[in-house]
Amino acid sequence: MVAEFACTKIGGHLVSIHDSFTNVLLTQAENIFHQSTMSDIWIGLTNMMSSSSGNWSWTDGTPFNFEDWAKGEPQNISGNNCAGLSITDGLWKSDDCFKAKPYICKVDKSFFDPTTTSTTVKATTKYQSFTRCPNQFFFYFEPTKSCYGVGNFTGPFTWESAEKYCEAFGAHLMSLHSSEEAYFLRYTVFVSHIPYWSGAFSSDGGLIWEWSDGTPWDYNPWFGGYPNLHKTACGLMWGGAMTDHPCTEIFQPICKMPYK
Repeated sequence: MVAEFACTKIGGHLVSIHDSFTNVLLTQAENIFHQSTMSDIWIGLTNMMSSSSGNWSWTDGTPFNFEDWAKGEPQNISGNNCAGLSITDGLWKSDDCFKAKPYICKVDKSFFDPTTTSTTVKATTKYQSFTRCPNQFFFYFEPTKSCYGVGNFTGPFTWESAEKYCEAFGAHLMSLHSSEEAYFLRYTVFVSHIPYWSGAFSSDGGLIWEWSDGTPWDYNPWFGGYPNLHKTACGLMWGGAMTDHPCTEIFQPICKMPYK
């Protein structure tokens, strides 16, 4: 997931593959990673954008019209939601999206072409910092009338320790209640490509999810195919959407507090 966010920062996506020629070309290009301890690199194929774990798609939105899976792949098991391209034989295998691996981005050549004369600009909402929020809280979002802060300079923490960290400021790990709030977080907090603990938790095997701040669970924040741990788990935020993750793992927190 971090690899995909890195590619979007330069105007592209993880590479999509639509024919055997491209697949072979990329396999040959992988020689630049010969010193890597990894056996494969990330490509832009995932099943996280679908409600069914068996539906794979490209992160750039192009059609899934070619495949070159290794024998027995994709495994379609819990956690193996992203695909890698083998450095040795060019075959694909599914793996845990949270693993750090080399990757290849596919970027339109106009991004690197200084002679481009016309540019299409997509309007985006700009969110400003709010000077009256406490020092640790850098972002204010008017629709929720809340201040948001991240623990980049402390931690990382387990989920429980992250919640206590936020409580020390009179806050809680963040809750999420709308697509607009998710968009705000994606283009403020998550431009750093780091996963953060949210306030989501389940203590009954994933049947019921709650927010640590006690607000209602009135919005579906999940990536496609999640939650899938089926045990006590907590919510990890990536780019405005969420996966479930063991609460004992360590990540940075996003804290949220009502503006007073």
